[in-house]
Amino acid sequence: MKSVTVLTKLVIPKSLFGRLFLSVLVVAVLVVGLIWGWLDQKFYQSLDREADLRLRRIAEILVSSISSAEDREEQREKAFESFRQLEKTGGLLQNLYLIDMYADPSEFIASYSLPGVRSAQMLPPTADEAEELALNYINALDRGEMVFPDPYAYGVSRRFKIVLCPILDEFGMLESVIGIEADMEYLNLVSDFRQLLAEAVVAALILSFLIAFFLARSFAGQIELLNQSLKSVEQGRAPQRLELGVNELDRLGDGIELLAQEIEQQRAQVQRLYEQKLDELAFTGGAIAHEIRNPLSAIEMHFGLLKRQLSNLSGTQAEAATTALAEISEQLAHLRTLLENYLSYSRKVQPKIACVALKDFFDRLIASRKAVLPDFSCEVELVNVEQAWFDPTLLQQVFENLINNSVQVLDNEPAAISIRVELQAARLKILYSDKGPGIPAALREQLFTPFVSGRAGGSGFGLALIRKLAEAHGGEISYIGGETGGAAFLIEVGQHENSGGR
Repeated sequence: MKSVTVLTKLVIPKSLFGRLFLSVLVVAVLVVGLIWGWLDQKFYQSLDREADLRLRRIAEILVSSISSAEDREEQREKAFESFRQLEKTGGLLQNLYLIDMYADPSEFIASYSLPGVRSAQMLPPTADEAEELALNYINALDRGEMVFPDPYAYGVSRRFKIVLCPILDEFGMLESVIGIEADMEYLNLVSDFRQLLAEAVVAALILSFLIAFFLARSFAGQIELLNQSLKSVEQGRAPQRLELGVNELDRLGDGIELLAQEIEQQRAQVQRLYEQKLDELAFTGGAIAHEIRNPLSAIEMHFGLLKRQLSNLSGTQAEAATTALAEISEQLAHLRTLLENYLSYSRKVQPKIACVALKDFFDRLIASRKAVLPDFSCEVELVNVEQAWFDPTLLQQVFENLINNSVQVLDNEPAAISIRVELQAARLKILYSDKGPGIPAALREQLFTPFVSGRAGGSGFGLALIRKLAEAHGGEISYIGGETGGAAFLIEVGQHENSGGR
């Protein structure tokens, strides 16, 4: 069963064009073959039936001529006269004989063969052979019926078209039998017809091949146009209006167009909701920042006054005051940083999409990071893609945040980063990975949530901001874990001019 499946896969093409071409060609060959066989059989049957009718007519003429004779001598004379008359008409007649069935053994009353024939295949039968042939059909002959014996009755080396016609006496008894043997040269017409038919079949097969090829190519081309329309929808572009001339395909094209419109409407709706969410986040962030920044500024001002007043202390009191003031200052700075990070996260982002040369983009990114991180190394692999659509400023911020996170978790160890970029189904897929300790499993579900951090002293806004920037491009980011340890992130960005929308 498995071998049959493998053979089927090898024989049956995988392309639509190949399957259509093979199907139409096989059907055409079968139809031509069946028509060939049917015509050949019909032509042979028609020739054979015509030969039977002619021999039957000749036999009837001979019977009407000979049956009026009153004795054997007169029968012989009339038989010879009739035989000679038939010779003048030409045709396919070869041997004619009149055999006396009263005699014992049977004997020829008259026998005539076409002169000049030397072929052993055309030799006339002997009296014994003629008698044996007649006896094989004696019942039918006794009933006065004409019979058509097997053409190979005399053996495979001698082939005749034979008719035996009985002559009955006044009592209805079998008196004699007229035998007519015609050569079967007329079958050469069948051979000629077959040759002509074979030439016609070859021409028909060539025509079928061409028809199958152009029909399959035309249909496959129409399907390819529909496929191009689907690719346009996939890439966020309006599909071209198609008039394919086939009702079913036209309806399919209309369906693709409606699908594109529906997707565009949904995309626009999602974009509106996303912008509404950003507006709400920006408003909330601004309000919270306003409510926190004013009290924080007052606290910082009074903290400065307090520091000046406590600067006159000495001894143990001064040491205790210095420790407390340092702790307060550190917490105020942390609160200020947290506030600024939240403001940065809540700020509305509107990407400025441009066509970016990826090699130049990553060269600049690596150069800028190496300027501040001497032990930094990055390997970039571009898979069948040279340009992409995105906001270079925002995406650079994404990579800078990821690289900073990788460097921070490695402490003083050299940071080795790898980036793999590939274009799949109108999506730019970027795999970022490092060789650090990776992300703890307990944090992965909430990794991109604000205020969630796996690093001591972290604000929890770095990865949340990265996700926001990816979503602003109509994309997403996910943590997939490194194959050999370390952290690995997959960033996907839509690839069309308006990919900034979701």
